Amino acid sequence: MTNPYEQYNKYDIETLSSEDALVKAYEELLSALNVVKLAIQENDIKQKATMISKINKALSLFQASLDFEKGGEIAKNLNQIYDFCLQELLKANLNNSTENIDNIIRVLTPIYEGFKEAKEKIK
Repeated sequence: MTNPYEQYNKYDIETLSSEDALVKAYEELLSALNVVKLAIQENDIKQKATMISKINKALSLFQASLDFEKGGEIAKNLNQIYDFCLQELLKANLNNSTENIDNIIRVLTPIYEGFKEAKEKIK
């Protein structure tokens, strides 16, 4: 039996514009970062590992999707930001540090807000 929530969520994702999909991906990423913080605080090793793996995949996907020809300096800067985030994620995992997760959130939140604002302006 199919879960109706999963069906709706799949339909929602499949019908999003690329701008909406990017904003939603950032929202999911920021949410996952907060879940990982909680897992670290509660010493939930399984949840921490699961979420860190998802975050790592998301950041790597963002990084791999950068178009350096069209994106120029912005793509270069985002690449460096994603590198920083991946390094902080590794440190957070090794040291059980919510401080490193906070560093990632602090760096990604303004980017998310910028994408969200840009999306609103083009609609």
